[in-house]
Amino acid sequence: MTHDASNQHDDLEPPGDADPIVEACLADALGPYLGVLSPEELEDYRRFLTVFITTHPTAAPLHARLRAKGYVPAGSGAMAREGGGASEEAAAPDDGTSGGRH
Repeated sequence: MTHDASNQHDDLEPPGDADPIVEACLADALGPYLGVLSPEELEDYRRFLTVFITTHPTAAPLHARLRAKGYVPAGSGAMAREGGGASEEAAAPDDGTSGGRH
């Protein structure tokens, strides 16, 4: 059974007071299922994942750390890590190592 994907962007519209970090996680997690799940199922997963991200003993501290830093998701793509970025050598290693590390 499939759901009509013509209104897929409406199914993941965040509420006005939504946490942008949680919303970015929800969009990444639920985006592939917009054409498959009904709006009710999407809302159930949305509620479940929101509680998980904000209360799970592993996820909640990560969420809190991002909020404390004032992180605002800018969209999809690679994120720079704290303490340096990837060098050009690490981006395309030809020496058979992972990430150019020796």
